[in-house]
Amino acid sequence: MRKLILLFAWLIALSGSYAFAQSGATALSVLTKKEPAVKWNEKSQIKGDFDYDGVIDYALRGRKGKSFVLGVVKGALSGKSSHWTMEFGEDSGDQGSLCSVNSARITVENLNKDYVRFAADYLEDDFTKMIKSLPKNSKGINVYDGLCDSFHVFWDKKAKRFTWWRI
Repeated sequence: MRKLILLFAWLIALSGSYAFAQSGATALSVLTKKEPAVKWNEKSQIKGDFDYDGVIDYALRGRKGKSFVLGVVKGALSGKSSHWTMEFGEDSGDQGSLCSVNSARITVENLNKDYVRFAADYLEDDFTKMIKSLPKNSKGINVYDGLCDSFHVFWDKKAKRFTWWRI
């Protein structure tokens, strides 16, 4: 009986994998279809539960003209997956821009309580409340160029979009 149950579980898992493979969707294919003006860097892909729903999401970096673009695709991947983009220009005098678009990269970052507490000391009161309400073990996206302060990108549950802070 145990072998029969294991076989049944294996067949269910296999059929789910087959269905996923049949969809053919990747984060790159979703972003390329929905944001064709951006040249996406497939090798830059990172993964994490960026919107705190328990499902792995995907992020890639790209270029659109002279701008750096961060693209996030909601998992589970399909041709209908939601996506979000954030565009950053290059201007060392502007807090909303990178110092170097060419050297910009993305990494996954942990948004733990100590990290959030440090950031909250420097931010406005409403923003501080939003950051302090992040779920335990939250993941964010760090956008950095090695020349200026990083952008710390995280999911704003209330607004249902990604936002950023920077010291």
